[in-house]
Amino acid sequence: MQRFVQAVTQDVKFIQATEDSKKTGNLHPDRLNNWQNVDPLESLAGARPQDDVVVELKNPVVVTSNQKERPSLRIPQEPVQVTGRIYALVTIIKREEADSISATSSSDRFVVRHFNKKTKQFDGPLETIRIPQVPSDRNGITRSTNRGIEKSPLNSAGWYIYGTKDAEGIFVTQAIEPRALMRLQPDEVRINRKSANSYLKKELWKGTEGQKGTAKIVLLDPKSQQFNEAVSKWREGDKAIVLHTYGGIGGKKPEPEPLGVVTGHFAYGIATVVRDRFTDELRFDIEYRQVYAHNPDGIIAGTMKWSTYMGDLQRGWLGNRPVSDAIVKLDAVTQDYDFDSIQLSPMKEFMRQLDIMMARYRIGDGTGSSVVTPSTSCVQDANQALFVTIKQVEKQVASNPRIQEWLRRHPTDAQTLRFQQLVKLGRSLEKQLAPLGIIRSDWQENAENLAGTRTADGTLTTVLKAATTWRTMLPRRAHDEIATILLNNGAVLWVIRTNQVGGFNPDIVPRAPTALLGHRTN
Repeated sequence: MQRFVQAVTQDVKFIQATEDSKKTGNLHPDRLNNWQNVDPLESLAGARPQDDVVVELKNPVVVTSNQKERPSLRIPQEPVQVTGRIYALVTIIKREEADSISATSSSDRFVVRHFNKKTKQFDGPLETIRIPQVPSDRNGITRSTNRGIEKSPLNSAGWYIYGTKDAEGIFVTQAIEPRALMRLQPDEVRINRKSANSYLKKELWKGTEGQKGTAKIVLLDPKSQQFNEAVSKWREGDKAIVLHTYGGIGGKKPEPEPLGVVTGHFAYGIATVVRDRFTDELRFDIEYRQVYAHNPDGIIAGTMKWSTYMGDLQRGWLGNRPVSDAIVKLDAVTQDYDFDSIQLSPMKEFMRQLDIMMARYRIGDGTGSSVVTPSTSCVQDANQALFVTIKQVEKQVASNPRIQEWLRRHPTDAQTLRFQQLVKLGRSLEKQLAPLGIIRSDWQENAENLAGTRTADGTLTTVLKAATTWRTMLPRRAHDEIATILLNNGAVLWVIRTNQVGGFNPDIVPRAPTALLGHRTN
């Protein structure tokens, strides 16, 4: 952990590009400007103008050197951004009528019924809570709406609500998470490889605008013979990689689409199968690793819960964008290796690479600015982490005589076959990420360069860099094709597709992300 802290601790001094970005409305870490030795905890806490970043600490250790000193906390990993300090599982019964004094506007109070752990039904206590209507953003679009949320097709399965109590003791909802999306209960299972590939290439984004307000979960498992077999493979404690992308906003209040292109966004994350404390059933716990540029919304590069990045009523994307989360389980990547007591973990290495990038993005490598350009984006840098991870594991194996000897003595061992599968996957992804056979120099020198934190390149340099990674320039292309490569290399994919879920906003419609030079959608 200390090596990580040292690697990303830098002085912060804003450059002109940062000041120019601020004028366009983007939020930068103003409070950290001209600070020295800004560490990853400081860059997280000081990312916004106010102290409003709430986090969860994983496995903290309390350390007290003596009774006179204040106790301190030691944490083994970066904090996880969360929304709300209280949460519950409820179904929404109805909206309370506005009183005569405020009859000109709708009430933000709703009657909900809690989940009963004993009966496994929503027959617990009734409660009145608030689901505030958030203000519009600078484009006149609200991130979420409480309008008709009780009529959502996802309401019957319930919502995890996250928030706090107001002065009157009423629960105020700050984020929502549909229970149906996280349960290990897919709507459809594809057990034929051809059918699974067809879903990724032709059906994943098909008819997006006509599916407003709905969600669908599809399990792609060509190795299974039937529905129950495919679902039963997912067990408590399993970890998987998440491929995340979202589309755009159309309708009466559309967001800008330069040249008609819906760029979207790409990110990785980690999904863990956990036992739900309310229902006692298995569900996914998703944490995104967001390599995220500075933006007007105050979304901070870092690790964050699904309920924060997607479900936050003020900043989340659940209510106004179409989203795909492909949860990928491939033993070659998601399981650790133990070669003669030498342990290697591709997943831990992948998370380490992403942690470094996220911390550097928060302060722009000391410039205060991480930007998106034609040749630099979340897509390039997130995939840089994947590329570096595979290369790092291969290098560790190739350079260790004990591991080489173990592999030689165990040519048919399941672990040997898994490693061979990892190498094969690395070759496939390398071909995908650098289709011209040119690995960008900044991808090979992760400790030196990140695309989103550099100062502007010259025009020719930008064109050359864009050309050498054209397949990953658009998030949709990266998401769909990397998912296809993983599937064809033996992975099982659990795909969660949402289309402006929650309340109903009649002024917007979901728009599928553009797949330039890639898969097409009807």
